Amino acid sequence: MKKQTLSRVIMAGLSIGIVLIISACGGKNPTPVETALSPELPEDVDSLVILAKFDLTLKTGIDLEKITTKSVEETLFDDASLGIPQPGMEYEAVVTPGYIITLEAGGKSYEYHASGEKVLQVPQQ
Repeated sequence: MKKQTLSRVIMAGLSIGIVLIISACGGKNPTPVETALSPELPEDVDSLVILAKFDLTLKTGIDLEKITTKSVEETLFDDASLGIPQPGMEYEAVVTPGYIITLEAGGKSYEYHASGEKVLQVPQQ
């Protein structure tokens, strides 16, 4: 196996492990209605940035080392959807503190919205 391919497999495994650990720690059962997240911002913003980078690596195949963080901005989202509502889902209409994370890789910018343990990519147009 090529070194680059092995690296991607390892990074994908690590990212899946992190997501599973975070999910297990949350102790929440999936429900059809999203609920409000903690009103406090997470103390470790770096972990949200890492989760966004892992997600981008999994979706694009771009090496993690080639993804840079352009900006991380605190924000207040209008509801628990973090500004990215999914079809068929209902969201609690509560102001949700979080972050807008902008990553760059391969000459393109990618935006993520994050709060609590949730990190979502903004669909590109």
